[in-house]
Amino acid sequence: MNRRITDRLKRTDGHAIPPVPQRIIIIGHKNPDTDSVAAATGYAELKRLQGFPGAEAACAGLPSARTEFLFKRFSVPLPPILGDVYPRIRDVLETPTPTLSAGQTLLEAFSLLQQTRRHRIPVVDAKGIHLGMVSLFDLADRMVIQATESDFEGKGGGLVGREINTSIAHIVEVLKARALSLHREGNVEPLEVYVGAMSERSLRERMGSRDPKHVVLVVGDRAEIHRMAVELKLRLLIVTGSLSIENAVLEKARAVGMSIVQTPFDSATTVRRLKFSAPVELMLQDNATSFGPDEKLSDARDAIAGQSEQVFPVADERGKLLGVLTRESFERELPVKLILVDHNEMAQAIDGAKEVPIVEILDHHRLGMQQTQSPITVINEVVGSSCTLVGEQFRRFGHTPTPAIAGILMGGIIADTLMLRSPTTTPRDEAALQWLQGLSGADAKKLSDEMLSVGSSIATQPARDVLRADKKDYSTSRYTFAVAQVEEIGFEHFFEHRGDLLREMRHLRREEKLDLFALLVTNVVRESSMMLCVGEKRVLDRINYTRLDESTYDLPGVLSRKKQLLPLLLKVMA
Repeated sequence: MNRRITDRLKRTDGHAIPPVPQRIIIIGHKNPDTDSVAAATGYAELKRLQGFPGAEAACAGLPSARTEFLFKRFSVPLPPILGDVYPRIRDVLETPTPTLSAGQTLLEAFSLLQQTRRHRIPVVDAKGIHLGMVSLFDLADRMVIQATESDFEGKGGGLVGREINTSIAHIVEVLKARALSLHREGNVEPLEVYVGAMSERSLRERMGSRDPKHVVLVVGDRAEIHRMAVELKLRLLIVTGSLSIENAVLEKARAVGMSIVQTPFDSATTVRRLKFSAPVELMLQDNATSFGPDEKLSDARDAIAGQSEQVFPVADERGKLLGVLTRESFERELPVKLILVDHNEMAQAIDGAKEVPIVEILDHHRLGMQQTQSPITVINEVVGSSCTLVGEQFRRFGHTPTPAIAGILMGGIIADTLMLRSPTTTPRDEAALQWLQGLSGADAKKLSDEMLSVGSSIATQPARDVLRADKKDYSTSRYTFAVAQVEEIGFEHFFEHRGDLLREMRHLRREEKLDLFALLVTNVVRESSMMLCVGEKRVLDRINYTRLDESTYDLPGVLSRKKQLLPLLLKVMA
């Protein structure tokens, strides 16, 4: 094998695949609030400054109107919205990959299978469209079949049979033959192979029962058999051992449209090689499993679990071959890693997070994270905002955010601490806000007023959108529940739309099979909240706040879902 072919195989046999560029997706929780989106954006900027060019922020849902206002206020593009982060086949696709082209022979297929140490290889047409797979084991099953009586009568496709489907051009190729007379050499057609080892009389009798247009006769330097073959106008005469043939025979063959070729191989070798002269597209596997590049890797793993094959084709919607998926592909390092900000529980994480390596968590909520397979960095501290932690990380590593990034981080702190009025607020939040205010050139109080002036979510959005905008899911050993929160500058719109909200909450509770669903409506001016709640009666009866009706509670002084409401609900459920 020459160096050029060897090098190509090293790049494509699955053992020397180039490293895949790494993406680090920094993302907040589902139904992202302002703190979540701003923290992800700011932390991605810090990671890039630290030498991680593949770090990028993303949203696990639609940002709120206030988040959109904040980013527009500081001319910062909103992160893209991701529906999931499930690893896809394209993430581990092996490309380029060894292929066979339609028209190549089975002999070439066996050679490539041997060189690549593969059990099967894709076949494509001239435009790269995937036609099917050629399998080493499948070829063996088809080629080496049990001899039957009919095989010796000239039928059967195995090594002991006579039938082949090929063209004379392919025969010339596999026999390394010299063409002496060619006619319609490009036609792929059914042929029967005979060896001229018997007497002329016996052979003539045998040929009498065959259609000469489909007979291939293999013979040495037997001049009488050469003359008989031309007389009978056989489809092809193969002269073995590069032995000579009379000019008169050649001239007559050309005159009657008969093909004659001369091969250096002996008769036995010629017959064996003829079996491998068929084009590969005639020996494709039936119903071979194939995949698209955007299919989930986990689904592909399940699909091939019970199969013995090792290599599977991957094609686009037009059928063009993109590469292959091998069993080794599932062991490859994924090109995507996650950093979770403003949450650590899988119930709140973007779909697919369990199947992607999580390398870091930056959060300020209770710990509910799943067990990791290897050590990771976890920053989980008692502050009022994840943006506070991001700002502290900038200072810790000696970097300074741009005025625009400082502005959105400041907005995240304002939103999550209600301008430092929430009971979750710490001196660290105050210090971070002051530092970011100086960098951004914006006044924190004025920014807070601008953000609060963004219209009422309850009044302007459908009930379902209000409930999903900032909804967090929780679970205990016995209960699964969700708490949504929305901030308003009064309760007028809440009472006006309470019926719509209640109906949608009941629908979502059934849809998501929740034991309890609560909506915390926070009045940021009066620094109090109302709670709408649907769930099991015994749970609702134990909520220790003034109950205005069956589903509505008055929560004076309650601003924080995390620090004030969630501990109460967890205690009730315990």
